[in-house]
Amino acid sequence: MTPEPHLIRLNGPWEMLAGLPDEPARVKLPADWPQIVDAAQQGPVVLQRWFHRPTGIDDGSQVQLRLENFPFGGNVSVNDVSLGAFPALEEQAMAIEMHLEVRNCLTITAGTMADLEGLTKIPLVSLAILPAG
Repeated sequence: MTPEPHLIRLNGPWEMLAGLPDEPARVKLPADWPQIVDAAQQGPVVLQRWFHRPTGIDDGSQVQLRLENFPFGGNVSVNDVSLGAFPALEEQAMAIEMHLEVRNCLTITAGTMADLEGLTKIPLVSLAILPAG
């Protein structure tokens, strides 16, 4: 039986760059998703959040970045290392343990907007820690 991963939601304050050369706006997840979606429909949007390396990671533990129910597809990076593209409205899990430092920068760049009609689930960004084994 596989143990459930420990989840760390990356809620709270993020920086949002919408258009150029705007100063970053502070947004809070999940509350400000309507503002983020509105900005992404107008043009390019970059979301950025700093976080510390999770504690209690053993050798062999996996750390995944999980994106769920995003209203847009786009690209994601950790500490300026691209993790690649992700599609809209699908759950994604990307291994990031090899890219983690003491302090980390997560960057999500919005690309293609999804058809949002009937969208009811709130987008989530989290870290999943899966124990070695």
